[in-house]
Amino acid sequence: MTQRSLRVLAADDDPTMALLLKTVLSAPQFQLVMVDDGQAALDACATPGAFDIVLLDVEMPLLDGLQVATQLRQREGGGLPIVLLTGREDRLFLDARAALAAHHLPKPVDWTGLPAFLRGLVD
Repeated sequence: MTQRSLRVLAADDDPTMALLLKTVLSAPQFQLVMVDDGQAALDACATPGAFDIVLLDVEMPLLDGLQVATQLRQREGGGLPIVLLTGREDRLFLDARAALAAHHLPKPVDWTGLPAFLRGLVD
């Protein structure tokens, strides 16, 4: 059985991360929309159900990943998988992540395991 392609929104202001995400999350398995700040991520999610999963860098311009995740949870509830990309492991971050029911993908990212990790969140 062929798996459908996942609609993924990724927000990261680092051009290297953006390039790596585009390389790893390529068609036909993924339909990736890449933005470089938190406000653009919120704008891209204006239509409910537009994405199957959202990847957010925690530290971005305009709105950070935690702010975006908070607003997405208020709009869409808990059904949309949100993955926070960060090297942070401090208690403040971990508490915020838990309150948002978000997943955490530590940096540096395990690029070979990323596609399976994302599939596991929606299958």
